[in-house]
Amino acid sequence: MLWNGYHQTMVSSPANSTFCRPPFKGPILRLSPVAGPPLDSIELTRSGGVIGRGSTCEVRLVDPTVSRRHASISCQDDHWLIQDLGGANGTLLNEVKIEDEVASILAEGDRIRVGPWSLQVGTVETTSMAMRTLDDAGAEDRVRRVSPAETASLARHRLNLFIECAGRINQAYEETTLWDSILLSALEGSGFGRGALLRSDAQAESVEIIAYRGLDGGDGRPDDLSRSLIRAAAEGDMAQMLSDEQPAYGQSIADLNIHSALCCPIMVDDIVAASLYLDARGTEATVQNDAASFCQALVRIAGLAIANLRRRELVERQQRMESDLSAAREAQHFMLPPSRGVVGSLPYAMQFQPGRYASGDLFDVIPLPDGRVGFGVGDVSGKGIGAAILMAAAQSHIHSVLMREGDPTAAATAVNEYVLAHSAVNRFISLWLGVLDPVSLELIYVDAGHGHWALCDAEGNAASERIAAHPPIGIDSDTSFEANQLQCKPGTRIVVMTDGVVEQPREDQEQFGMDRALAVLEKCTSPAEDVESLHAAVCEFAKTDQLADDTTIASIQLPMA
Repeated sequence: MLWNGYHQTMVSSPANSTFCRPPFKGPILRLSPVAGPPLDSIELTRSGGVIGRGSTCEVRLVDPTVSRRHASISCQDDHWLIQDLGGANGTLLNEVKIEDEVASILAEGDRIRVGPWSLQVGTVETTSMAMRTLDDAGAEDRVRRVSPAETASLARHRLNLFIECAGRINQAYEETTLWDSILLSALEGSGFGRGALLRSDAQAESVEIIAYRGLDGGDGRPDDLSRSLIRAAAEGDMAQMLSDEQPAYGQSIADLNIHSALCCPIMVDDIVAASLYLDARGTEATVQNDAASFCQALVRIAGLAIANLRRRELVERQQRMESDLSAAREAQHFMLPPSRGVVGSLPYAMQFQPGRYASGDLFDVIPLPDGRVGFGVGDVSGKGIGAAILMAAAQSHIHSVLMREGDPTAAATAVNEYVLAHSAVNRFISLWLGVLDPVSLELIYVDAGHGHWALCDAEGNAASERIAAHPPIGIDSDTSFEANQLQCKPGTRIVVMTDGVVEQPREDQEQFGMDRALAVLEKCTSPAEDVESLHAAVCEFAKTDQLADDTTIASIQLPMA
């Protein structure tokens, strides 16, 4: 890789390809600490976790600026999301504060700031070039921090150049181009021979090179960087080094024949997002007298441009996610039966609420050719588009087999084989599938890992077996599904719900539970009342209508005597 004469961007550097980076995918999310107090790398599985200082948090960061439950990270449809939980100091993604209670997609190389810690998605080694800085402790007498008062104005004859450079920076529509524009403008306007954009920790012992450029045609390399200058920039100060004298302090700046150097922090929302490092050495052109003023004004413009790009990227990520999920939700609603109706002589009702736009819950009610009625509720593992697609495929398969054979055992066996053959290994479906005879009042059903259902009679009794006889669909190809038979009383209602009802937590993390569901159902007298009252009770319990998981409640009633 060349340092001289042209710009080269490091492959996959977190800030180099903002609009090109795909969402992070994979069963394990690794967070690598790049700033803050000492911290080991963090690995999260698909179950995700909460970041905070509380003792129950999966990622515990003990600091007064971190809330007890600060942010949560979850995996949906192989995409990793981060959500701020409303703490006082907020959560920053790529130096941009994310909105409370709004999930943002994570990409490889993103940086998450929580309190004093900065955590990079993925490993620093694979996403950037890291290097050691030059220990120039003997040069500290030559390092001078520049106050803003010294750079308050630009010479009029330089104004046109600055305007041209600022325009170039603000025309960049992705960060690769932006970094290139910043470097080119800094070198053109300052007279320095080399430039680099970098990130560092507070001690500046090593840095991450974002991009670099040289104009002199020599053989300079990006491994000759002053730790003193970079440390000052990491603390938010601009610093410069002048070499009117060359004191003897070993293998350091003097040996490299550097006669001038400058390092400016690029601030985004009061946080150092990167540093602009410039130097001139040997017989290179004289640095402009107002180089510090020019560069300080330039990095202010650069900071605003970076902030705008990153905010735009977060908005676009969110819009793409919501657009995809909305399309999946629209297709899903197209497949669902009406929420209220009568099939044959049996009235039914259904309440369907996806947790996040698209649901992994399935529901179907099917008039069979022999006059019986098929009735089924299921819950696909996972969330988002992947779960919704599997739900649609499974529902179509169940519908087809049940219409053809009228047997819930055959339908469960067939969909089990289908899911095992076509779905990812981490997907499965809990399924309750029954066939009701309106003449004999007989119920034949298969419970494959579901368990959340109740029988409600006309006398106001509600009971649940709470035990699923078989494992979920998609777990084992050798599962032999067997149907249970029940002789029901006239007017009996069969109420089936997904785990979004019974497992809905409240603030103290206690779950709604089946006992509360049965207490609600005992007071109801119709399928419509079942689903409406139970859904209202869950929302009241949670103190919100934005429930934690996909929620489906379905009820069907056998004829009265």
